[in-house]
Amino acid sequence: MSWGQDFLNEHVGFLTKQDFEGLMEHHYHDDAELVTFEFVKKGKAAIKQYLSKDQPAKSGKILGMTMDAYFESDDVILFTASVKSELLGTFVARDALYVKDGKVLRHIALTLPPAADKKIYQAM
Repeated sequence: MSWGQDFLNEHVGFLTKQDFEGLMEHHYHDDAELVTFEFVKKGKAAIKQYLSKDQPAKSGKILGMTMDAYFESDDVILFTASVKSELLGTFVARDALYVKDGKVLRHIALTLPPAADKKIYQAM
């Protein structure tokens, strides 16, 4: 496996176990940013709050995930994954992780709510 696949597998492992302390300690810089279409979260505490409390409130329990596309360079991981969740149904997660010195400095999450995704595809 490549460095990016190893990193992403470990990242998903922290999320699956809901080990947000470990995720922040091992995978995020102190001044990391999470950038989405809706907001920007700056710093480990804000990102941890979102991943551990805010996102689960929206999606409920994650029931399954399939990796749809994956690419990496020397310092970037790009992926899309189909995620089945308790409250949102199935949605597509689209993320980019800029990794510097072995930790995420910028996490770009381009995931749209399922209704917005459907609206885009219907307009095509």
